[in-house]
Amino acid sequence: MRHPYRGAWCVLACVLSLPLDAQRPSSAIYDTEREVRFEGPVTRIDWATPNVFVFVDVRDAAGVIVNWAVQVASPTELERGGWTRGAVRIGNVVAITAQPARGPQRQALGRLIVLKASTKQLFASARKPPTATRTAPTPRWPDGQVRLGPPPGQTGYWGAASASALAETSSTPVRVNGDGLLANLADADRVAPFQPWAKALYLQRQRSLLKDDPLGRCMPPGGPRQFLMPNGFRFVEQRELGRILLLMGGGNRNWRVIYTDGRPQGQPADVVLGFYGNSVGRWEKDTLVVDSIGYNERFWFSSGGLPHTEALHLIERFSRPNLETLRYEVTVDDPRTYTRPWTGGWTVQWVPNEEIQESFCEENPEFTFVR
Repeated sequence: MRHPYRGAWCVLACVLSLPLDAQRPSSAIYDTEREVRFEGPVTRIDWATPNVFVFVDVRDAAGVIVNWAVQVASPTELERGGWTRGAVRIGNVVAITAQPARGPQRQALGRLIVLKASTKQLFASARKPPTATRTAPTPRWPDGQVRLGPPPGQTGYWGAASASALAETSSTPVRVNGDGLLANLADADRVAPFQPWAKALYLQRQRSLLKDDPLGRCMPPGGPRQFLMPNGFRFVEQRELGRILLLMGGGNRNWRVIYTDGRPQGQPADVVLGFYGNSVGRWEKDTLVVDSIGYNERFWFSSGGLPHTEALHLIERFSRPNLETLRYEVTVDDPRTYTRPWTGGWTVQWVPNEEIQESFCEENPEFTFVR
């Protein structure tokens, strides 16, 4: 006799075999050292946050047709590059260059997708270098103070950072990939002055390919990591209220408040521990200096898995030498994790004439719900 729930279990097994890791670092899911090429008709398009997936029927070496799930990018990134929902349709034949998943599942990270009928390139992961433009002067308020947002009457936000992970500033930068994985684990001592336990934890996270990254569970990107997220960030300067709101394009409409009304920093024991800390800022000439304490331990404060404790204390410096560039520098002081304070940073590029787009941390609907 057939078990009455056998069919339901088969459906559930199929759903569970689909990729459920849209938020995890790509290095934890895909083998970046390998490349696969295949082509076939599109069977489904999952146009959703955080990543678009294209499903393609592919004939394998034995002549059997199998379905591949190809992760592409976020809808925001695709639309910015000119790829809309209607650019490819069910039944269109596409040629794909991708990096396969590390496991047995038929899943890949798309690097190049070409529409066979027209040879039109729909998507390529490598971004074009920004077009060289004449540097414009730093925008300022009427009293001469630097503006961290757009000039009057214009729009824009801060986008791509010049680094992918935080490391101590040195004459020879530490080589990491886009997820913050070290090219050479022997460089760990050059990343930061770790306490022994912190170095061991950092290396464990690196060796596991960052699979336990809290970002994969939709935890907010606190600390310097908020300035490394896709979709950028924006300063909203409310000078009459004595505060600056920091809005983020990556996350669930996350925001951070930096108080600039002259209040003193609180005592660590009196601050409610959070993801963005208690931030008090002041202007030193053209540099905004922000003092932050009160962090919980539920997030990684940089991609790559840098550890911290509740003793984390950050001093951040924001300066804008011209319209197009934001200089970010942070001094990390966590005596429970590091042997001494240390400093790192990067620059961030201005994205003119655009509004920051909201991005929600959620799994793709096709992978979350049994339909």
